[in-house]
Amino acid sequence: MRKRLLGVTALAVGAALALSGCSGGSVTGNSGGSGGKTTITVWHNYTGPQATEVKKLIDEYNASQDKIEVQPQYAASSDQFDAKLINALKNDTGPDMVLGDSTPQQTGEVIQTGKVLPLEDYLSGGDITKDSFTEGMLSTGEFDGKQYTLPTDIGDYAVVYNKEMFKEAGITDTPTTWAELADDAKKLTKGTTQYGAYLPIGTGEWPVFTWQSMLWGAGGDFLNEDNTKVEFNSDAGVKALTAWTDMLKDGTAYPQSLLTTSTNGAVPALTSKKAAMAITGAYDLSTIDSTLGKDNVGVFALPGIEKPAMNLGTNNSYLIKTTKAKQDASWKFMQWWLSPETEAKWDIATGLLPANKATSDNETWKKYLDDNPRLKAFADELEYAKARPSITAYGEVSAALSTQLQSAMLLKTSPKDALDAAAEKAQAALDSASK
Repeated sequence: MRKRLLGVTALAVGAALALSGCSGGSVTGNSGGSGGKTTITVWHNYTGPQATEVKKLIDEYNASQDKIEVQPQYAASSDQFDAKLINALKNDTGPDMVLGDSTPQQTGEVIQTGKVLPLEDYLSGGDITKDSFTEGMLSTGEFDGKQYTLPTDIGDYAVVYNKEMFKEAGITDTPTTWAELADDAKKLTKGTTQYGAYLPIGTGEWPVFTWQSMLWGAGGDFLNEDNTKVEFNSDAGVKALTAWTDMLKDGTAYPQSLLTTSTNGAVPALTSKKAAMAITGAYDLSTIDSTLGKDNVGVFALPGIEKPAMNLGTNNSYLIKTTKAKQDASWKFMQWWLSPETEAKWDIATGLLPANKATSDNETWKKYLDDNPRLKAFADELEYAKARPSITAYGEVSAALSTQLQSAMLLKTSPKDALDAAAEKAQAALDSASK
């Protein structure tokens, strides 16, 4: 998602507020506000242009009515957000609402604090109901049979490429299978000055998030059907990881990690012309365009090994248990944020995709798609995309896999040994969570 949907989910880091200054007083029941308004504090982890757009839209909401005052606060980067939120909730210094948590698969740990509000009562009526979302979208926020969070924007990733480099290499068609991509990468490589592709290397969720599509595309599964057993170290898993490591071995993929807290590595790889192709989301296109030129930047769907596959990234929002007035105000704001008009503005400004059905039918959004055909690759992938498992132990499972993926990608460990080592730790985490 989002270098952020990670994701996904990445952008240039904005100035962060220290957590000590982020308390909204919500958990203590202090309504705050002035002139009869209900004031709610909203935490987010948006950075760069997305953070600018958050402020712009919230200012618009505050000016549109006189009952609620929304105070947005950047809390932490996506990799640190949930840990800081959990600590704040335990100390009664948390927000009233979370907007766009980019790691919804880890929200189970936040829910365990007992301070996230189930949304069933609110979803039973009003403008936003469960019918506003697809089943797959809703599943990202459902834990133990209750709906705790809602996707407020979504994203996926595709392959962004340099058209001039493709032309110079004599490549006239974009690849539709991973074998074709690997073959094209050889044609695009020029020693150590230009590599065919940049692949995700590094720890954190982004390599795991992107590799899961490779796994599914090879016919494998991440976990079993009831999420109690690790299955990513199957023959399909080894095949999926080998597809990446083979390109590093033959020198057609950039051999170092460019991943940082503010980028998944794709932007510097492409804009520095170190690589002709890189995996990233639509949210990066404007930055890449500004360096390479829009007419020189192309997009194609991530090729599968045996079949197309895509990992759905969502940024989920949820309410914190506070006073009834603050909870109601937070829900009103969330409904406004998810309205087709607002969401279309947000998605167009950020490169994200609609999280609910109504926005997909919004005329402003449909015109934007018509005017920006490169987004079709991202939108089309949603037809077969699926989401990561929403389980309490996901964070530990992902961390175990991430460490070993990096070891394999740096050619320190074989794909099989790396996946077996990750599976052992991941299974221990699943077993511990089930006790």
